Amino acid sequence: MKDNPYLVFNNEILDRRADLRGHWEVDSYVKKNDELNIIFFEGSPLLSTQNEQSSLAYLFYDHWLLKYANLSIFLGLYKGRHLYAHDIFIEQKDPGNKNTKEYFEEKIQKDPSMVRSYFGNLRTDLTNIPEDDSTLAGTGRALIEWNLNNRHCSRCGLFLILLNCGWEKRCENCNKNYFPRIDPVVIILITSGNKTLLGRSHQFPEKLYSCLAGFIEPGETIEMAAKREIQEEVGLKISNIEYVTNQPWPFPSSLMIGLKATTDEQSLNIDHKELEDAVWIRKRELQHLLEGKCKHMQAARPGTIARHLLESWVRGTI
Repeated sequence: MKDNPYLVFNNEILDRRADLRGHWEVDSYVKKNDELNIIFFEGSPLLSTQNEQSSLAYLFYDHWLLKYANLSIFLGLYKGRHLYAHDIFIEQKDPGNKNTKEYFEEKIQKDPSMVRSYFGNLRTDLTNIPEDDSTLAGTGRALIEWNLNNRHCSRCGLFLILLNCGWEKRCENCNKNYFPRIDPVVIILITSGNKTLLGRSHQFPEKLYSCLAGFIEPGETIEMAAKREIQEEVGLKISNIEYVTNQPWPFPSSLMIGLKATTDEQSLNIDHKELEDAVWIRKRELQHLLEGKCKHMQAARPGTIARHLLESWVRGTI
């Protein structure tokens, strides 16, 4: 365990400058001065490795990769510089019949300035890159995913036009405006005396166990959602629900709301449609798990809100 639990994507380092989103004319100035660009392909950020440290690849306005951008979003100011996120795409395969990712990867490796660049996986690389980079990549990925998945009006089906540098869309037929959505999720550290409950979802990586979580449904408060999710997944009634912390989670675009709660019950009735497994674990056993000393289980990854909750409980800070 680290000395202090930490959360990725939570750094307050981006000046979002909503007042600049509608000023497309700013581009003519920016492109001659201080624009930085980050690149995504199918949700994967372009990273660069130097001295065995990976980081976001920040490109200038005239980089050749930007000609493949099919979507560009103004994120805001980062250290005083305009920052854009771009999704790149090419419709046709090259003559060698490579797929799109292979096409870009081969062109990147032929560029002497980019031989150490590659498209990373933000889920697995989130703690391998600087915290500022993970925050910026998370914001960029969430906005790109929203734009790509919301191309047509939900009323009439016509194509939406892009507004405010990627932060808004509009149907001119229905006069309906669309904005990026956030899906709120409760994630709960449940304790019963000296034990806490860990669960394993069907889509988790092998051996991974984490805190139980679920989406908030329409008409629910945070507390109502927490009670319902735990009752549905493992058949427990929880109480003493308290807010701990929160974390944006760009997969695709959630806000994780971290809670702690207690229960007097320990008998589990697992809904195996929701969970593959759920187990009670003592605090000492959890400490060993967090230290990587358990062969048959792995704890939630560092930087995640689940890891934060578990480590904080072991330390006695929550």
